[in-house]
Amino acid sequence: MDDEMLDALRALTGRPDATFRDGQREAIEALVRDRSRVLVVQRTGWGKSAVYFLTTHLLRQQGLGPTLLISPLLALMRNQIEAASRLGLRCMTVNSADSTTVHELADAVADDTVDLVVISPERLANPDFAHKVMPLVGKRPGLIVIDEIHCISDWGHDFRPDYRRIGRLLDDLAGTTVPILGCTATANDRVVHDVAVQLGA
Repeated sequence: MDDEMLDALRALTGRPDATFRDGQREAIEALVRDRSRVLVVQRTGWGKSAVYFLTTHLLRQQGLGPTLLISPLLALMRNQIEAASRLGLRCMTVNSADSTTVHELADAVADDTVDLVVISPERLANPDFAHKVMPLVGKRPGLIVIDEIHCISDWGHDFRPDYRRIGRLLDDLAGTTVPILGCTATANDRVVHDVAVQLGA
């Protein structure tokens, strides 16, 4: 897998000399090979998005379904979609600033023409999304990514109640082989411990 991962990194970045930063390869291996639940706490700019973009690419090559990326901010979602698209991943989102409908997203997931679905935690509560998209994702799950996962902890100053729905999603996936990645750049030891327990990492 090592050569395959490095080849994928270089292909997706367009840089023949690209190398992994400390911890990136290990995180990807745990997700792709072991189907683990992984918590990555790294500074902004370390390359957390590279971990889930590469994992998405490799899991899709194995025939698994799209990645579901849960992200809290519209500006952050736009940046993630732009970066993923530059790497050749087909992305879709449904939010207040996007014209894509839940029906169109559900069709794309059903037709297997989307690699990365980017949503807010609030979208998980939308009945239309819950009934039309989530069952399709659940039938052939690839990767679940929870960005800014520190927001799931009520020990942190950035706690968001809508992130509790993610906790219920994780409970629903208990006992499955769905790899799950939680990412954050801002978390103290208490929050990290709480998040790790909730994530099951």
